[in-house]
Amino acid sequence: MRNIIMAAVISLLPVSAFADGHLQVWDMAGLGNAPSSSKMMEGTTGSIMINSSTDLWDWSEAPEGFPTLVTAECNQTVALTAQGAPFGGVGVCSMMDPDGDLAIYFGEITPKLEYVGSLTAGSGKYEPYVGQKFVGTVTGMLSTGQQMYHVVAAD
Repeated sequence: MRNIIMAAVISLLPVSAFADGHLQVWDMAGLGNAPSSSKMMEGTTGSIMINSSTDLWDWSEAPEGFPTLVTAECNQTVALTAQGAPFGGVGVCSMMDPDGDLAIYFGEITPKLEYVGSLTAGSGKYEPYVGQKFVGTVTGMLSTGQQMYHVVAAD
């Protein structure tokens, strides 16, 4: 069950656009697949869960010139209490679009099960968006660990 709960939180990484003349993350929806690999490190006072998944991102609100649908390889490390509740973690999603431009997103998983992060590296059309911040939240989850999530600009 811990894996399913955390799978709902760990795949929340986004993208960027213009708003009020400034570059910023655009709204997006994501489909987080069940983890393709998962490892649990059990401790005496808590656990560390390490998951990997391939997610599908709906970029239908992206600016012209950007793809409307992409996949990303996501890896997360999450700290869990002895009772299995998440209390922090990090995640990285990496993607390369059909044009060969790349983007790497880094985020922190909060105790509120939000994903707060930014675009940390990008080439081509993503380069001007480096540093833009986002917040992601899960909007629905299946018992398989698959989930839908929504990402918006944090600024």
